[in-house]
Amino acid sequence: MGFSAGDSTIDSGAPLARPLYRDDDDGMQSLRLKHLLTTDIDPAEKGRLIERLDRSLVVTGARWAALLVTGERGLQVLVAGEIPPSIHRQLGELRVRRGEALSFPVHVTNRAASQGYAVEGAVVAGRDAPQGHVVLGFPLAERGSARRIDLVKLVADDLSGLLEGNALAAQMEHIRSHLSLVHRLGQQVTSIHDRGELFEEITRLIHRSLGYEHIQLLLTNEASGRIELIHASGPFAPQLMTAGFSEAIGRGIIGRVAETGRTRMSADVTLDNHFVSHAMLPNTASELALPLRLGARVVGVLDIQSDRRDAFRRDDVILLQTIADQIAPAIEQNRLFAAERQERELADTLADVSRIISSSLDSSHVLEAVLQELRRVVPHRGCRVTLRGDDGMMRVVAARGYPDDELVRRVAFRQEDAPLSEPVMRDHRTLIIGDVTREADWVWQPGTEQVRSWCSAPLVLGDECLGWLCIDWPEPDFYNTEHGRIVRTFADQAVVAIGNARLFARVKELSEVLEQKVADRTAQLRDARDEIERKARELQALLRRLVGVQEEERRRIAYDLHDSVAQSILASTYELQALRRRVGDSPDLDQRLTQCQRLLDSTLREMKQIIYALRPTVLDELGLIPALENYLASLPASVPIATDIRIDGTPFTLGPEADLAVYRIVQEACQNAVRHAGARSFGLVLSFSATWLEVSIRDDGCGFTIDAAENGLGLVGIRERASAVGGEVTIDSSPGLGTNIVIGVPSGATAH
Repeated sequence: MGFSAGDSTIDSGAPLARPLYRDDDDGMQSLRLKHLLTTDIDPAEKGRLIERLDRSLVVTGARWAALLVTGERGLQVLVAGEIPPSIHRQLGELRVRRGEALSFPVHVTNRAASQGYAVEGAVVAGRDAPQGHVVLGFPLAERGSARRIDLVKLVADDLSGLLEGNALAAQMEHIRSHLSLVHRLGQQVTSIHDRGELFEEITRLIHRSLGYEHIQLLLTNEASGRIELIHASGPFAPQLMTAGFSEAIGRGIIGRVAETGRTRMSADVTLDNHFVSHAMLPNTASELALPLRLGARVVGVLDIQSDRRDAFRRDDVILLQTIADQIAPAIEQNRLFAAERQERELADTLADVSRIISSSLDSSHVLEAVLQELRRVVPHRGCRVTLRGDDGMMRVVAARGYPDDELVRRVAFRQEDAPLSEPVMRDHRTLIIGDVTREADWVWQPGTEQVRSWCSAPLVLGDECLGWLCIDWPEPDFYNTEHGRIVRTFADQAVVAIGNARLFARVKELSEVLEQKVADRTAQLRDARDEIERKARELQALLRRLVGVQEEERRRIAYDLHDSVAQSILASTYELQALRRRVGDSPDLDQRLTQCQRLLDSTLREMKQIIYALRPTVLDELGLIPALENYLASLPASVPIATDIRIDGTPFTLGPEADLAVYRIVQEACQNAVRHAGARSFGLVLSFSATWLEVSIRDDGCGFTIDAAENGLGLVGIRERASAVGGEVTIDSSPGLGTNIVIGVPSGATAH
């Protein structure tokens, strides 16, 4: 990769060499050529050196002075005084390698003597090797002395100090630029949450600041055992990103670093047995790969390639390792943030689905709504719900996202004609197929020609599998196990809706049978009345079972969220705390880790609020009154309603079933007041007598007509919850006059 300017000397007046690729837009061509062709002494430093040479003439009494500096471009000669041109020319023609001592040829000494000068010289020392030589010409008539030799050495020491100071100043500027890069990178990685934007900014900053030809960021995929390119900067980056790149862990320089977790630098890749060339980077001459470590785990590799051999300076390597140590926590923070956002969206969607299920008993309406909500957390082009009928046939009962949804909904087939349904229906397994065109058992159904990737989850009610919920995508290998987990969660929600609808259908069926028997057997009034009472009790039992199923499902979802998502967030918190102890004294990194800690704490609080909304633990732990007070106090600040609670008499414990029934009734009444009645105030009075609790719920909303709302699901649910614990309900409401609900519950009430 890159270009090669060659080793020949380039005249400063000649046009610069043309690189093999064009990178004029980002300035890299001019920067690299300037680095290759720069002189060792800039004009300002040259002026200061000549001033010192002029001063040495005054101090030593010499007629002229010359400083010979060895550098990358060869020997440079700086002169002061009236040096004869012939001597100047001969000094410039000397061939001295950097770091070698100077031994003047005889012809130079003789030339100086023929011009009337005696030559004295001394080495201009450096920290590691000589930096150059100083030569002074004295009149030949003046005999040499030990003092004159000491003066020449003093001049050499003075020039050495000046050159050393300039070198240290340049090194300090280099370090300052490195620290500036680390600071800028630290600011960026903590403020960017978009994954692609974060990776692009990391590679861009390194590319701009250090000037290496190709920089790429790769992340490990433990599931596949490979390390995959995420982003790159450089002239060939767009083509490389389009083509994609991955390497097996352990293979090549990048794979070895991902496997061992140790930095690897190849000054000459032709001498490195682990180097694997890439067709898009044919001119790579040296390569540096640094691990992105998070504790003992290698999460990725920062790889830098150059078209020059031995291109990496030691201080650049140290800087890049510091940057790599910054990148790994930033990537992990970004991953945690994305996971938290996804889980929060999943929890919100599940809560919405739960409300949808509770709002209607029409199975087709509920299933279509569930499929609509599914799009919020799992990408898909089409989705279907397939159920087994009483006749054993499998039928599509809900479908979205197909060219002709109605055609898909008319699909019916036998289970044995679809071999892939066997693991779903019999084993209750979630099934993911990367490419259905490569699956021998795949059966095409009318209207589903778009399917390539497919994911299906069983609809399990108790021990019975009723069918499956499936999604698809028009590209192969799209879905993974995480998608399958989310689809399975939605399938569990959908099966609740199906169970509710079946129960409701059974209730309707029983009611119709009851009416028919009353009409057909008027002569047998007594028997008919007994039958009515029996059927009514069965109806109430079914409705109570419906409420119980909903309550159990809320409890299960709350426990699942608490045991999985909340525990994962808590584990991440402990991992961050452990990381902070490993980091040591690094205020900047400690501050960023503290910010990440606060984000996880905030997420955990939000998750606990969701869990509490599904199953109020305060009700179980502290009782009814604290739970109601906590519920009214925790209403969102965005809800414009004033709440008030008053307790009369001496409170006593009703029992778990009665406490839950009263709590849910108050919760339903408050939600109705906020959502439907537009109430501005909500009052709650609990009056305890010796054996009776009376709960009065009043709001100043728009009210309603009792007869029109009597069959509404909300009022039915309130009456049934109260009846289930032996209580009574009185509802008083008129349009424009608000609503008053009075519940009476006996002490020691239990569900029956």
